[in-house]
Parts: sequence; C-alpha cells; structure tokens
Amino acid sequence: MTSGKRSIIFTEKDPIASKRHEKLLSAERLKATGRLASEIAHELNTPLGGVLMYSHLLLDDLPEDDPRRENVVKINKLVHRCKIIVQGLLDFAHEDTSELKPVQINRILLNVIGFLEDHILLRNIAVRTYLDPDLPLVAGDENKLEQVFINLIINAAQSMDGTGTLTLRTEVAVGTEGVRVECSDTGSGIDDKHIGRIFEPFFTTKGPGKGTGLGLSICHGIVEHHGGTMTVESSKEQGSTFIMSLPMAKQGSDCGWPILDRVSDIADPES
Repeated sequence: MTSGKRSIIFTEKDPIASKRHEKLLSAERLKATGRLASEIAHELNTPLGGVLMYSHLLLDDLPEDDPRRENVVKINKLVHRCKIIVQGLLDFAHEDTSELKPVQINRILLNVIGFLEDHILLRNIAVRTYLDPDLPLVAGDENKLEQVFINLIINAAQSMDGTGTLTLRTEVAVGTEGVRVECSDTGSGIDDKHIGRIFEPFFTTKGPGKGTGLGLSICHGIVEHHGGTMTVESSKEQGSTFIMSLPMAKQGSDCGWPILDRVSDIADPES
C-alpha cells in the first residue's frame, strides 16, 4: 500500500549544455533570418530599379532651371540609399559570387588602421595590435574583409565614446587549420538580453538615427561567406571582444611579407 505521497526530484541544469543549446538556437535563427532577408532583398530590387530608371528619365525630360528637378534628385538619392540597404541584406545572406584569393590578414588590418587613424572617433583611443608574424594566408576577398574590420573598429570606437583602448590580435587558431582575429574594446559592453541578437539585421542598441542595425549582420554574413565564424564575448560595462575564425588558404602560407608583430598607439589617452 502506498502512502499517497509524491516525490519531486530536482535536477540541476547543465550550464554547458544550456549554453550550447542557446548557440544552436541563435545559429538557426540567423539562418532563417538570412533566408528571409534574401527573399525580401530580391523582391525589393526590381521595383527599386524601376523607380531609379524612371527618375532618371524624369531628370532627362526636365529643363535645368525647372524647380521640380530638386525633388527628383532627392528621389534618386533616397532610392540609392534603399539599394545600399538591400545590398546589405544580400551581404548578410552571403549571396556573393566574389572570388576568394590568398590574402594576408595582418596586411589588411594594418591598411585599415592606416586610413582610419585620423578618424575623429579614434583620436583619443589607444589602438594596440598584436599580430602573429607567422600567420598563414587566408582564402578571402580583401575588400570585403576590409569592410568587416572597418565596421568592427568603428563600432568599438562608438562603444567607448571616443576614449579607451582598442586591441587587435591575430594568431593561428588552435586545433584548426585557420586564423583567429580578435577585436577587443574597453567600451560599454552588451547586455546579456541583447547578445543573442547582435548579428540580426536591423537589430541595434544605438539610439534613433544612429545606425541601420545592418553593420554587424553584414560582417557576420561576409565572414560566413569566407567559410568562417564570428562570435562575440561581452559583459555590460566590461567591454566586448569580437572573434573571427577564417580558414587557411590552400595555396600555402609563404607570401614574403615582413614580420608585423608590433604595438601601435594611434593616440594614447594617458599621454
């Protein structure tokens, strides 16, 4: 005869399994969002192309002194802006046919730092680079990778409100045939509730008018197109680290590029 009492067994949740499950859900959500973004972009491209064509025809028909030309020029500019956003959606969905060639990640990073060093956001930021001199070549599109690094550096500078330390690090990825790139800042960090959505298109933690929310999603799409991965580690008010892993180029790693390991301060707030 049973006593009629019920036993309740409490099991402790496995934090590692839970984190793995969250990452899996996030990856699936990004894939689904990518497919949706691609479909929306293709649907928008055709009518936008039509609007652009007819606005050009209108400009051709209007005399130079016609006051209506100004409005048509505005239409042109706004349509071009829309097409840039649509291209951003396609980049996020990594619908790109560009050919990947052996490239030097260290060289690309130094080039980006070179033409960003006078940017107003970086004038009071110490930029430190730790670049592995034995880094192998990566299979990549140099222009696209430049776009990724520019986005990450500008985002980091904005997160630090123009004051702090930005650290760029490259190394051979342990246990894989690839390259690891880290971009770390001492900025405001990302809330736990937002970190799972940070690579979604149009998601932004910035204020109104301060961004489309496409920058990081485009970066994520470009890295995936390269066969790599992009993740982020961050805590509120503790800064953020964006981590890229890119596959090694099959052609080999010897490119005759000189040793690049160095520490570079564009501007040191303490000086």
